[in-house]
Amino acid sequence: MWSTDMDPRDAALGRMIERQAVRRWITLKSLLEHQLTRPWAKVEFPLQAALLGGAAQLILMDRIPEHAAVDETVEWAKRRLRPGAGGMVNAVLRGLAALREERLSPEAFAACDPEACDLIPLEGGGAWKLRKPVFSASPPDRLSQKTGLPLQVLLRWINRFGMAEARRVALHGLVQPPIFVHGLPSGTPNAELVNGTTASVWTGDHAQLVAVLAEHPMARVQDISSAMAVELTAGMQPRIIIDACAGRGTKSLQLAAQHPQAEVIASEPDEARCNALKAVAERVRGLANIRVATGNDLAALIGQADLLVLDVPCSNTGVLPRRIEAALRLNPISIQSLVSLQRQIVEQHLPLLKPGGAVLFATCSMEPEENERQVEWMTARLGKISPQTERRRPEGLPGDPPNVYRDGAFAALYTAVSPRVQFGAGIR
Repeated sequence: MWSTDMDPRDAALGRMIERQAVRRWITLKSLLEHQLTRPWAKVEFPLQAALLGGAAQLILMDRIPEHAAVDETVEWAKRRLRPGAGGMVNAVLRGLAALREERLSPEAFAACDPEACDLIPLEGGGAWKLRKPVFSASPPDRLSQKTGLPLQVLLRWINRFGMAEARRVALHGLVQPPIFVHGLPSGTPNAELVNGTTASVWTGDHAQLVAVLAEHPMARVQDISSAMAVELTAGMQPRIIIDACAGRGTKSLQLAAQHPQAEVIASEPDEARCNALKAVAERVRGLANIRVATGNDLAALIGQADLLVLDVPCSNTGVLPRRIEAALRLNPISIQSLVSLQRQIVEQHLPLLKPGGAVLFATCSMEPEENERQVEWMTARLGKISPQTERRRPEGLPGDPPNVYRDGAFAALYTAVSPRVQFGAGIR
């Protein structure tokens, strides 16, 4: 947590260093190991953190002078660890700086062999060319080291998509994701409309965004692929919509805008997100019929929902640029835990559905256990009704214009559902 009395510019720089170090720690660790005289695991954790922060500035943040990155990290190590730590940090970071040969432009990098062991791809589309090869000769290991994605994640994607597509999605993970805002009037300053969509790329700062959202309460920040799930319900005429995993209310707003005749009842068990959801409902009071319900409130709505929306918790592998830590948590145990949670949510909330109503199931995952296999399970549970499904893989590579960026997403819409099965007891 950053100190509240820190200069805002220093705090912003600290957050950026932290973000880069977390997102590319596998890359940075691979580079630092070439400069160390002992195994990385033998380096104490605070010293690892100092080296990762310094390396992030040298490799990934081109606006910080080399001497500033090295000197500040050395002084921190002397002051917070011990005087001798400064010498070690100085030697390692200066060795890393000397390893850089040339910063390639996006055009120069595009002309290079993407498999080269001496190139580090960067989020802006360019790359660092190193003075010697440092990455693994094994293609999967090398891709992991160069992009910062865990090997186990890449192996899943290589087995499903092939090496070329796995590389493309891994490089997508390096992109700084743009902010998309839906529902702004044409000509709004700092908002560049994306052709063929209702979204604009936001080019202003955070304070300006807060101000424009206050001016246009029904506007919402939402990736274009994320909006795809609710768009499947176009043409429906629901009277009561229950958004059972509403988060901070993005899809609730979208549902209210797409179905103005409906009452949108939004529920969220997490306290912080629920408070944000209540703020959204208050902000649009008089403009949209959104109300927030607790578990007890939902229990009174059994059998009343014309449309039940289940945007369930997932692994977030379709939104890794926005959830930089998600890939580090992905493993067979975490996937199975999420699958169980998703099924529990479906079973708990299906009694809310009116006979003949519709269920919208959505994730921001690319993993079949959370998408296609869940649909197979739901289809069997819902009396063999075939859903309409949509899936989007992530789009946009380093150096691409922001308007081509898309998150990965999955959605399945079941209509005319009449459950014949008694589902799990208890609404969340």
